[in-house]
Amino acid sequence: MINKERYKMKVLLSILFSIVFLTACSVKNPALDLGKRCMVKGDQIVYSYVWVYDNKAGNKATKEICSQIAE
Repeated sequence: MINKERYKMKVLLSILFSIVFLTACSVKNPALDLGKRCMVKGDQIVYSYVWVYDNKAGNKATKEICSQIAE
């Protein structure tokens, strides 16, 4: 029983942390994208698996840009 209660508490805390994280974001209309996406910054390609971006402006990171990364 204790393990189930701890699991439920961890899930609840994770959800609450996520909500606080997104509401504290400096983006006016925040949206969340999951999965590997890449973006060109200067002469480098950066990637992440979690992207927080402005929903109205759209996410500039795409899966297609990831194909430009040298293996």
